[in-house]
Amino acid sequence: MNWSSFSPVIRAILLFGSAGYLLFILFLLKKRRLTVKYAIIWLFSAGVLIVCSLFPYVVLVLTDLLGMTVASNTVFLLAGAFMLMLLISLSSAVSQFAQKITRLAQRSALLEERVRRLEAALDGLLQKKQP
Repeated sequence: MNWSSFSPVIRAILLFGSAGYLLFILFLLKKRRLTVKYAIIWLFSAGVLIVCSLFPYVVLVLTDLLGMTVASNTVFLLAGAFMLMLLISLSSAVSQFAQKITRLAQRSALLEERVRRLEAALDGLLQKKQP
């Protein structure tokens, strides 16, 4: 299979789909539904899709470098690698948020205990002042 076997229609569909994907990511960034920290991996994937749709020869070269016989296997391998990167990134974020939530809950409990003690001390002072 060579790069000229990709029909122009398929290449155009891939390019417009990749551009739409990139615009959607930028839209989410603009609306602040996605932070830059987490958008980097999505922007990277959009860039890879655009490069592969503009230059399908890249996929064929990667197929040869990896020793695979079919280009679609290379695409599936790259998609799987992307999913693993995404899962690791999101797992890391969830772990960090879980640690922050635990610390906040502990601080909140300490502050509640302190408020209870101060209220009890204040009640004791007010009862001593009453005749």
